[in-house]
Amino acid sequence: MSYLVLAVASALFLGVWKFGLSVYRGKVSMYAVILVSAAAAGVMYVVLGLLEQGLTLNREDVPKGLVGGLLNFAGTLCILKAFARGKVGIAVGVAALYILVPLTYSLYLGEHVTPRIGVGILLLLAGLATFYVPHMRDTGSPDRPNVRPTILLALGAALFWGLAIVVLDVGTLTSLTGTMATSQLPQLAIAGGVLVFAAGQSLHGVTRRVVAVLVGAGAALALGNIAFFYASNEGDIGVVSVIGAMSPMVTALLAAVFFKERLGRSDYVAFAIVLVGAGLVVA
Repeated sequence: MSYLVLAVASALFLGVWKFGLSVYRGKVSMYAVILVSAAAAGVMYVVLGLLEQGLTLNREDVPKGLVGGLLNFAGTLCILKAFARGKVGIAVGVAALYILVPLTYSLYLGEHVTPRIGVGILLLLAGLATFYVPHMRDTGSPDRPNVRPTILLALGAALFWGLAIVVLDVGTLTSLTGTMATSQLPQLAIAGGVLVFAAGQSLHGVTRRVVAVLVGAGAALALGNIAFFYASNEGDIGVVSVIGAMSPMVTALLAAVFFKERLGRSDYVAFAIVLVGAGLVVA
């Protein structure tokens, strides 16, 4: 399968994961959300690794997995706080700026793309800008809540996630599933520790239905990351990251359907531009 198709699949799965995290925003402890979804993702990595007989732990990759996991934990905590303060579509849109980190890393490595893919990437970036910039410029009004806290938290998520991608990309060359399984350990340890020892944090409200949704989100996260890093190992991490930036649009569409969050005319124009750009990239 082409690495570009894997990148598109990654965007779809990661979009579902972000939506799954947002379903119980403000109703369930953020640390419980992280704990359940990370546990589900970790199990998925182990199962996939055993099935492909590629689950190994390399002495050089384990530290990268742990550092990447810490960065992902920080990014996920930021995005969950952003979800609790504002619209899901705005939060995941701003967080998509994470692509700037792997793009810079790709340029540093000197990776090159064909002219057609280059045009497709430019269209993707234009579409993403059309989708995100209007939200980022929304400073609030009496009938429109102030979104600045949401934007600042989402920017934090973008920074942490972007750095995590670079760290984990370096550490997934020996065993992708092994490194990714390792990356869940810091999230499990910190989230579990907070739930056990910190006052004000509990598993209150975590029903079977909640667990089922979060397990599904964790499985989507694992599948999205597996597709992403397989794609980045086979191709250009910058290109893969740009395609992966479509995941917030998947989340925004799901939020519009299930949360009734309105999409403006510019949002639909952005979707059209992105689809054209994605078509050029994967054609």
